[in-house]
Amino acid sequence: MILKIRRRESGATFIHPMFPTPRTVILAPGFQQTKLVRVFPGGWTQAAARFNPSCIAGPTEQLRRLTGLGLQLRHSLIAFTYDGQAGLSDDDRDLFWDSFGVPAFEQHLGPGNELLAMECEAHAGLHVLGGFEDVHLDRNSCGCGNPAPRFSKRSRIHELVEMLA
Repeated sequence: MILKIRRRESGATFIHPMFPTPRTVILAPGFQQTKLVRVFPGGWTQAAARFNPSCIAGPTEQLRRLTGLGLQLRHSLIAFTYDGQAGLSDDDRDLFWDSFGVPAFEQHLGPGNELLAMECEAHAGLHVLGGFEDVHLDRNSCGCGNPAPRFSKRSRIHELVEMLA
């Protein structure tokens, strides 16, 4: 009998804002792959298309490049933002909705792709998962039911990160 031993891949774990995680293509390096999540660090390819994702995740600029391809998604779009970058704009959300027909969610990631803050289905800001205790956060209840504090939608993540530095 031959046993296949799979080595655990290095990289960050992708956390989808809604459960269960749909078939997702990530267009950025540094994430672990799973049965439902495939990583294509070089961007959109024929292999990514063959995976037939319901969701695409990646840096905002990478997602903008996909808008003219006529891709049809069935679940959502996840835009990664990093330190020093502006958050997902209303214009970006409109562009992504018009192009893909699914809602866009923002996730703010650290340098190793660790999830620092994520948008929920209520789209009322980014729920903070850690690291922003000294920043003014909205602690009122969110429509999604998540009790975690959040940056209000009008906050600019990169300005808050600079305050912490």
